[in-house]
Amino acid sequence: MLRLLILSLLLVSSAISAKTLPATHFKSTQNFINKMVKDHHFIKNELLLIFSKIELTVADKTKKKRIKKPKKKPMTWDKYRGLFITNERINNGVKFWQDNLSTLKRAQATYNVPVEIIVAILGIETNYGTKKGTHPTLQTLAKRSFGNYRRRNFYKKELQDFLLMTRENSLPPLSIKGSYAGAMGYPQFIASSYRHYAVDFNQDGKIDLFSDPTDAIGSIANYFDKHQWHDNGEIARPILLNTAHLKYARSSTNKPKKNAKYWRNKGLNIDQNIDNKTKLAFISLPQEIINETWLTFWNFYILTRYNHDNRYAMAAYQLSQKLKQQFNQENY
Repeated sequence: MLRLLILSLLLVSSAISAKTLPATHFKSTQNFINKMVKDHHFIKNELLLIFSKIELTVADKTKKKRIKKPKKKPMTWDKYRGLFITNERINNGVKFWQDNLSTLKRAQATYNVPVEIIVAILGIETNYGTKKGTHPTLQTLAKRSFGNYRRRNFYKKELQDFLLMTRENSLPPLSIKGSYAGAMGYPQFIASSYRHYAVDFNQDGKIDLFSDPTDAIGSIANYFDKHQWHDNGEIARPILLNTAHLKYARSSTNKPKKNAKYWRNKGLNIDQNIDNKTKLAFISLPQEIINETWLTFWNFYILTRYNHDNRYAMAAYQLSQKLKQQFNQENY
C-alpha cells in the first residue's frame, strides 16, 4: 500500500510539473509583449490574443541544475555526405532546375551566384521545398525565448523579427510552420534572415518563401551576394597534406586569410595555376578510416555563412557539381 501511495504521489507530481499554461501567464512573455508595443508599435491586445493561443509548460520556467552530458562524437563526413548526395536528391534537383530554368538563369544573372549552388542549397535544406518543417514557428520561438534555453536571448531576438516579418508580409503568425529550431520556407531562413535577405523576385508585391519557389531562388542568391560571394570564384580542391602540414587544416570554419604565396613559403604544395595573391584556407573532414583534407577558397567560406558546419558547405558544393553534371548530360 505504501509503495502504491508513493507511486501515486510521484505520478501527480509529474503531471503538475508538466502542466501547460497559455504563454501570457508568464511574466517574461508579458514583458516581451510590452516591449514590442513600446518599440515597434504593436497593438497590445492583438499580441495578448496571439500569445494566449500558444502554451508553455511550467517546467520550461523552472530553473534546473544543468547536468553536463558527455559530448556526442560528430557524424563522420562520409556518413554525412551519404545523407545528402544521393541519386534521388540529384534527380529531384535536376527536375527542379528544369522546371524553374528561366528563374534560376535570371537569379544567376542578377546576383552572379551559380544556378547549381542555388539548387543544391534548396536540395539540402528542404529537398526542393517538399520538407519545410511541421513545427509551429511561433510556439517554437516562444518556448526557446522564455524557457531555460542557453541561447534564449538569440531566440528572443528571432521572435521579435518573426513578429515584424509576419506584419511586414501580412502573414498570420499562428499558421506558420517550420523546423524544430524556427527555420522557415523553401530556403529555411530564420526570421532575421527572412527580413534582411528575402526578396520579391517575381515582383508580385509580396515576399513569399513558403509557397513561391521564385522568391526562394532569388532570396538564396541575394543571401550569398550580400555575404560577398566572389563572381566566378572557385570553391574547393582536394589536397594532400603531409604530417607537418596537417595542423593547418581545421575541422571548424576556416576563413581564408593568408595567400598562396604565404602557403608556398610554408612548404605546402599549392597548384601552380593558383595565383600568389589568392587567399586560401585548409579544412579536415573526419572519416571512419582517414580524414579528407581540402584546400578552400573564399566562396567555400561564404557557403559556411549559410551553415557554419564544414560538412554542410562541402555537401552543398559536391551536390552542386553532381547536379550540374547531370543537368548538362540531359540537356546538352
